[in-house]
Amino acid sequence: MFKGSKKQLLELIKRNGTTTIDVAVESTDLAKTTLREHFLQLERDGYIQHDYVRSGPGRPSLEYQLTQKGNALFPSLESTLISELLNFLKSKDDEKTIQEFFKFFWEDRIKKARHHMDQPSKTTFESKMESLTSMLKEEGFMPEFDIDKENNTLTIKECNCPFSEVVKETRLPCKLEAMFFKELFNKDAKRTTHIAEGDFSCTYNIPTNA
Repeated sequence: MFKGSKKQLLELIKRNGTTTIDVAVESTDLAKTTLREHFLQLERDGYIQHDYVRSGPGRPSLEYQLTQKGNALFPSLESTLISELLNFLKSKDDEKTIQEFFKFFWEDRIKKARHHMDQPSKTTFESKMESLTSMLKEEGFMPEFDIDKENNTLTIKECNCPFSEVVKETRLPCKLEAMFFKELFNKDAKRTTHIAEGDFSCTYNIPTNA
């Protein structure tokens, strides 16, 4: 997905686990100003995150690491493994275990989403939505949202499906994602476009006055 210096920087973080701007300067041919811009863009897009780490006296150092979305850029057999696992369970007529797993997984996501949205600093609906989309971005959904105050409608668009390989084996993630927004907002939330049906995004229209 990335080429050139950004690819080089992501690979550096992947190899080391974390990195700082000073380490990146030593490990690449890039200027510190260029690296700062790359770090800002990659963090804004949800591929990396930063933390302050204290290793002794003085100011803590700013360290960067990959997010779940950033790690997903690198080769992985995870989706293939999950597909094979689902096929194995289905061959054993064990649909109950499949359903219980996905139900557990999505219930946990709802708890995480509520935790993100209920932070004391999130005092407005817009700030709560920004926090939710930050979580969805990290999960790989490439989310967008629009609040139509005149018509009391919230539109959430997920431009990528991080479960696309799983959906080939079972539509449970699709069903549970629709329920995800009903649980978070209200029962009248409706999916109007669907990637699994050939659309370019999964779009949810949600009345905000229900």
